[in-house]
Amino acid sequence: MKKKIFFMVFMCFWIILVILNFIIPSKSFSENENRMLASIPKFDIEDLFDGEYIDKLDEYINDHFVFRDAWLKIKSTSELLLGKTENNGVYIGKDGYLFEKIEYTDTGKQNIDKLVNTINKLQSDTNIPTYFLFIPNSIYINQEKLPKFAETPNQEDTINYAYSNLQNVTAINVIDTLKNNKDKYIYFRTDHHMTSQGAYLVYLEFCKAVGIEPVTEYNQETVSSEFLGTFDSKAQIINQKKDDIIAYKNYNNTEGIEEVKYDKETTNSIYNEEYLNTKDKYSYFLNGNNANVVIKTKIKNGKKLLVVKDSYAHIMSQFLCQNYEEVHFIDPRYFNNSVEEYIKQNNITETLFLYNVSNVIS
Repeated sequence: MKKKIFFMVFMCFWIILVILNFIIPSKSFSENENRMLASIPKFDIEDLFDGEYIDKLDEYINDHFVFRDAWLKIKSTSELLLGKTENNGVYIGKDGYLFEKIEYTDTGKQNIDKLVNTINKLQSDTNIPTYFLFIPNSIYINQEKLPKFAETPNQEDTINYAYSNLQNVTAINVIDTLKNNKDKYIYFRTDHHMTSQGAYLVYLEFCKAVGIEPVTEYNQETVSSEFLGTFDSKAQIINQKKDDIIAYKNYNNTEGIEEVKYDKETTNSIYNEEYLNTKDKYSYFLNGNNANVVIKTKIKNGKKLLVVKDSYAHIMSQFLCQNYEEVHFIDPRYFNNSVEEYIKQNNITETLFLYNVSNVIS
């Protein structure tokens, strides 16, 4: 009798879930995971026979299953209670820190070689001062916060390998500076990016390498205490400690900004407060991902910096605009034109390549 009751309850529960899946409208974007969700696949007889259609359908069902986020958190919590220190490719570290596993492969080395060759060629073709900032990730700097037996690739070796192959390019090594300040809040706990404090340390090293005087006067403003980043989206930890987003503001990066041209809009700010009400709060800095951004400041010194970058540069923008009349940003993931021609057309005087290790090798 008990088995029959249990079976009936289970079947009712399952039927309700199936009905809800049909009733509740499907979403195209997951704000929690900050990614597009799979769309329902178009039926194709060839895809059906080779299994591709079933794989796509399975992906669609997984992405749109009702109460998906809640199920993921339940799964994650149950695994943590069993003593698991990793979930969905993310290590559960000490003091609320999360770390994404990084795998070093032959492809990763090829990516580094390709990037270095690109930097060398651009410097040779343009013959302007060129700098390379290859920034280590939290998993390397904050190793003492990793769980036991976690894999910790030596990012210092990776950075030194990249720098050793540069030609007429100035390498800016920030490893020692970050290690010496690892007890400070220089990386987000739940996200792969640096905090403003970490970015400021990198800015100081950049100024030293370029030979310019760093600006030191800032008002630190906590614009959000509710940030849960990409690592949290993957790990789905209940009661995860949230991050603070702190902006370093002064005249140069607020009233001193004349104009900022993004892909689809022009404003007078490098900060976008609208993102603070979304999951993707990091996009508060430099308006998220754009192919090309141009910051024009009230500093009239004729100096124009081009930053070829990944998203680590977004939080750096509040510092890089302190010493230049113009700062241009290009994200090669979205920019389809010639960087060399861009440099000539915009009278760029210096170029900075700014990347984090994980992004390049993956």
